[in-house]
Amino acid sequence: METIWYEPFIHALRIHIEENHMDQRGALDELRMTEEEYAYMEVGDDEKIRLGCPWSSHCNCDWEVSGHIVVRLRDFK
Repeated sequence: METIWYEPFIHALRIHIEENHMDQRGALDELRMTEEEYAYMEVGDDEKIRLGCPWSSHCNCDWEVSGHIVVRLRDFK
């Protein structure tokens, strides 16, 4: 089974929210909105992606996850 490029980011955010921000109103809604935003995001080869905590401005949370997107196409002969 293939993994969608943004799934590891959403998974990391889910763990962070569940461990640190379940007391925030709409915590899981924020997760769903972020996942929807990433589903429509266009990424290119050799692009760096950073996902920070949605509550960083409210609670001084400095959590973030980052990654590097590399596109590798297989030979379609």
